[in-house]
Amino acid sequence: MKLRRFSWAALLSVPALLAAVAPAADEREAAKRLQEVSQRLAEESRSWIEFRHQAKSDEERAELVAAFPRDEYARELEAVAAEAAAAVKGSEVAARAWLELYRLGCLLDDRELYQRGVDHLVGEHVASPEMAGFALELVYGAGAPPWGKESAAAALRKILAGAQDKNVRGSALAQLSLLVGQEEAGREEANKLLDAIRAEFGTSDFIGMSGAQFADGARYEIETLRAGMTAPDFELADQDGQRFKLSDYRGRVVLLDFWGFV
Repeated sequence: MKLRRFSWAALLSVPALLAAVAPAADEREAAKRLQEVSQRLAEESRSWIEFRHQAKSDEERAELVAAFPRDEYARELEAVAAEAAAAVKGSEVAARAWLELYRLGCLLDDRELYQRGVDHLVGEHVASPEMAGFALELVYGAGAPPWGKESAAAALRKILAGAQDKNVRGSALAQLSLLVGQEEAGREEANKLLDAIRAEFGTSDFIGMSGAQFADGARYEIETLRAGMTAPDFELADQDGQRFKLSDYRGRVVLLDFWGFV
């Protein structure tokens, strides 16, 4: 595979990326600029991901990462965030710009960009409604890096400590409990978080169920569905109506494919 085939996307974007960013008159101007940068970044990323999927080796993947115009996009996003923040304290546009930077770090497996985005979001925008979605991305986002668990847990604790919005607090409670509950050392904290969900949300709606139902389900997941444990047994009917149990296949390799459609 030759990087020549990919270069067109980067070359097309370079003039715009290198252009000086004029100061925004107000937050609305910053929002327009962010929309334009985000659109270009999305198009660039789609092209880049296609080539990454075609890469045959770690060396080719490393070349693709090096070819991505990372610094140019990072500078533009940071400039937009600064302009929006100067216009409106706690600007939602600035929060979205830092979210884009965080996602770029996830895309490129770049710890420095990832952490820069996280630090600004939890340091300057913890009261933003955007934090509800950000909490979910930190744990279950498509690009959430495995090396980011410790940073994600610290960020979720800060969100939880500063959140005033009930949806943000609920999301942080849920995601932090599931994240720390994956490790034995985090079980006690996870159980306290689940107790808080049950106490605060009870029968109220909580991510498509009641708070109590979520707490019970998450506790079951943490206690019985961890890697390395024996899977709980269950009984089902196959496509021919024949009943079978998971335990019938003990000692054999079993692939469970859970799927559905709406």
